[in-house]
Parts: sequence; structure tokens; C-alpha cells
Amino acid sequence: EIWRKTGPARLAATVSKISEHFRFALTESFDRRDYEFALFLENDLTASPDFLWYFRSTAWLLREDPSLFCVSAWNDNGMKDLVSDERRLFRSDYFPGLGWMIEKPTWEHLRGIWPGFPTTGWDHWLRHGADLRNRDCIVPEVSRTHHFDEDGTNVKAGTPLAKALANMAESKLPPGELGDLSYLLWDKYAEQLKQMAQGATDLSLGTLGQSSASKTYLVPYVREDYSALAKALHLSPAQPRTAQKGLIITRHPTTHAKLLLADLRHSASVLPEDRLLRPNAAREIGPARRGESCDDFCRQSSMRCEAQELEFINTCGMLRRHFPCEAGCGHQVGLEIPCYVHDTKRDTARQCLVTDDAVPTCAAKHVAT
Repeated sequence: EIWRKTGPARLAATVSKISEHFRFALTESFDRRDYEFALFLENDLTASPDFLWYFRSTAWLLREDPSLFCVSAWNDNGMKDLVSDERRLFRSDYFPGLGWMIEKPTWEHLRGIWPGFPTTGWDHWLRHGADLRNRDCIVPEVSRTHHFDEDGTNVKAGTPLAKALANMAESKLPPGELGDLSYLLWDKYAEQLKQMAQGATDLSLGTLGQSSASKTYLVPYVREDYSALAKALHLSPAQPRTAQKGLIITRHPTTHAKLLLADLRHSASVLPEDRLLRPNAAREIGPARRGESCDDFCRQSSMRCEAQELEFINTCGMLRRHFPCEAGCGHQVGLEIPCYVHDTKRDTARQCLVTDDAVPTCAAKHVAT
């Protein structure tokens, strides 16, 4: 059966067209057809042998565990030199997409806030602006989908992204091989992470090459240093994808040692309090005037802006405390972010914006924010 979308008028922005396509598919699945679960597979993806079995085997987890909201077939860090265990699944609060399933209550949460213009894409909005960041997705170590098209909206032949996608491992596991998946329920999963971290040896970015395949290592980091860490470990660049409460589990690309990359701001579930970075107790937060930088705002109060504090307010929830965010909260790239767009002529007008690409600076400013 083919569902055909009719109206509204043609949209100019590609991100809006794609977003409306998914809104239509979600509405048709849950509102018109009243399905309990729906699985979405883009037409530029091929599926692994146990693709349907994988989703059938994990659907019960969404119903059993309210801290989950989706199951995905895709591992953003599933490069051939980093993954091997086709049976291992894990949790991530970074929505992967590329073959994914949700159940109807999640759509009921999203329906009324689905964006008309999702800035850098509906998937980035789902990660940052949909109030789902405190919930996770189930992800396979070895992906159950493979991207084959090199003439799409985001993927072009010869580009770094196309080359990276070609290097992704794809599972060949037959159906029925996943076993008991109850280890993915939060209470059990959290205990496993805690024990793993407690038994790990500390390692720094500069000593990664000294790791041994027989040991597990804990590598503390901050997002400001993530780009260098990702380059050294062959991870997806820019954003810390596959993280769960600040923790990324991966392997060293040459020594194959297990690495626990722990964001010092967000890994409270595995790091002791004295190792965490916390907001300055004396900090003051307030909205700058139009076109002002954080430096400008602080000088007016005889204070100074601390760049590392900006990361703590780089969330939709924090921005909503200080700005109206009438058009919702979205994702963008810019050194002046986090911010609120006051210029009504911008396509991001009246949106609050966060970023996981750029690292915010105190001096940056923009006439529209």
C-alpha cells in the first residue's frame, strides 16, 4: 500500500520539506491507522538480514521502560575498525535515525510541537528541541542499515560524509540471534556502566596509543576537546554521537582496547562528584540585549564571562527560563549560540537556538540574536 501526501503548498526550504514528509508519515501511522508502533526506513537505505527481527525483539523495551523512546538500526560510530559484536545493543540519548521505531505515546508527545522550520533538520530538532533528551534510544553496535545513495540532499559522491558512510560496518547476523535483551532496561544497564567505569584505568588523549586490548580505559573529556578526540579515535566528528548521559563506549581503532569516553560535565552516572565539572556557584545568568555578546552583557554588571560556563546554559530548557522561544527551540551552528533570534525576518525567527557543533565563545554576537 502506498500513502500519498497531499498539500499544503510547496515549501521552499529543503529541511521543511523533509520535516513535513516525516510529519505526514507519523500522522498517517499513528493518527489515521492507529498503529501501536511504527518503523521508518528511508529509501536510500538497505536493511540487514535480521532487520525486522531486531525491531520485533526490542519493541517490548519501549513499552516496559519509560526512559526509552526509540529503537534505531544505526550506530553513528559503527565504523569497520571500531565494531565487531553483532549481538551487542546499547543505549544512547543522541537520536541516531536511519531506520528507527517509536510507539504511539511518543508521537502524541511530539505531534503538537513538531516544527515548521527545524533549522538544521528534523532529526537535530528531535535531539535538542523535542523535550526527549532525558530519554534514550536502543542502538546496535553493528548497524542494521547501510546507506547506498550518493546523490541525496545531504550525501554527495566524493564528500567526506559519503566516504565515512561507505566505511560503516553492516550486520550479517541471521534473525533470532539476539538473546535476552533485559540487560537494556535502565536499572540493569546503569549498574553495568557503573561497574565497568569502576574497573577502568584512567587514560588521557595524549596516551591513547598506550592502551591494551585486554583492558578497559576511562578517558575524561570536555566537549571543547571532542573534535581532537574524535579525530584520534576515528569517531563521527563534530558532535559526541552515541553518548548516553555523557558516556561514549567505543574501541581504539588500532589497539582495540575498550574506551569509556566520559564528558566531565554530564557523566555523573559513572564519575565521582569530585571529578565532575559543575556550574560556578556564584554565576549569574541573564538575557543580553539585541546584538550584544556575553562579554558585553557581563561588563555592564562589572562581571566577566567565563566561556566554560556557556556550555551549561547551551540547552533548550535553560534558554526557556530566560526567553519566550515562541517558535520553539532548534539547533544551529554559530559561536554566538546559545541564543534567541529576535529578528522576525529570519527563518529562525523567535526560536531559541542551541548547538552541539560550534563551541560557544564570550565575544561572539549576531545582529539577529
